[in-house]
Amino acid sequence: MRDKLGDQRRKMLATLNRADEATLDTSTLRQRADVPTGSIDHHLKLLTRWNLIEQQPDRTYTGQGGSRARVWQLTDDGVAFIEEHDDVLSPPETAQTATRVTALENRIEDLEAETRQRRQVIIDILEVISGAQDDETQKQVQQILAEADTKLS
Repeated sequence: MRDKLGDQRRKMLATLNRADEATLDTSTLRQRADVPTGSIDHHLKLLTRWNLIEQQPDRTYTGQGGSRARVWQLTDDGVAFIEEHDDVLSPPETAQTATRVTALENRIEDLEAETRQRRQVIIDILEVISGAQDDETQKQVQQILAEADTKLS
């Protein structure tokens, strides 16, 4: 069951678990868990079949017109399931996410190294410029810039 939970049902369990109220009507649960309207009934049926949630016998009137709304709460089995699997309410780390994080970390390291190189080039330029303002100085600056372009390419 745990491996079939999925993101939407995980969000629904988390929403019921952290709600200030003991029960939530279908609309409130759907909105707080950010579940599409078209799939809420499917998820409710599965969670009920797995005995993680249950529909309360009394329906509530939400004041939005129409019929009374169905009301849901975690079952004792649902509470126990969450307590036994403390990570169940968190989305699983996927290989794709781990790969992306590694790639970003590598890119950060590359950017930091490039920044250190650029900083040194700027320091070199400032040292040359601060010494004199003649044709020879300009040649040195051009040489430093050319070397920097080679280093950074």
